Amino acid sequence: MKNTRLPIFGQLFNSIQRIFLFLFLFLFTGCSQEDITHKDLNQLLIILLGFLLVFIIYISRRLYQARAILKEKENTRIINLSKEEDLREMSFIQTEIYLKLKEISSDEKGKMMTQEDWITLELELNTIYNNFAVRLKSCCEQISETELRVCYLLKAGFSVTSIAKIIGRTKSAVSMSRKRLLEKINRCDCLAADLDDFISTI
Repeated sequence: MKNTRLPIFGQLFNSIQRIFLFLFLFLFTGCSQEDITHKDLNQLLIILLGFLLVFIIYISRRLYQARAILKEKENTRIINLSKEEDLREMSFIQTEIYLKLKEISSDEKGKMMTQEDWITLELELNTIYNNFAVRLKSCCEQISETELRVCYLLKAGFSVTSIAKIIGRTKSAVSMSRKRLLEKINRCDCLAADLDDFISTI
């Protein structure tokens, strides 16, 4: 449905502009011809200020309504994004590769991912998270294979402890890999945990 509020608002604004212009010209002409008294002048000024006050109140209310509408739209957008993210996560945790990752992360027998598994994980992440791996690689061309796999697992929602078990490294090695990668991207000294926030935005 077409929004008619803005045209109406524009018409009202133009009308008030004309009234102000008319009153200004009337005052200017009257003063120059000296055919109005100080009492008349004061009354006209009061009328002019009254119009101005009404206009300011009206504008304030419209701005408040506009802000309320924008806030409601933004809240709706955030809710929709949250729902979309939830659907993506639900879709991902039902994939075979995620179930295999969960099995490896809880396995005490040292089960490992194969090269084919990593390729499958990359494809799933690209499909579900809008080319996540492609965009990640574009952020840092010097990313190593280990750093890449750590990022995949972070995006998949695994903890540092689980990641260490899945890739066969220590927790400290995983943390160092996270820190080193973010330094490559941001070219500054960063905390390892900052990479988690960065990954969530990709």
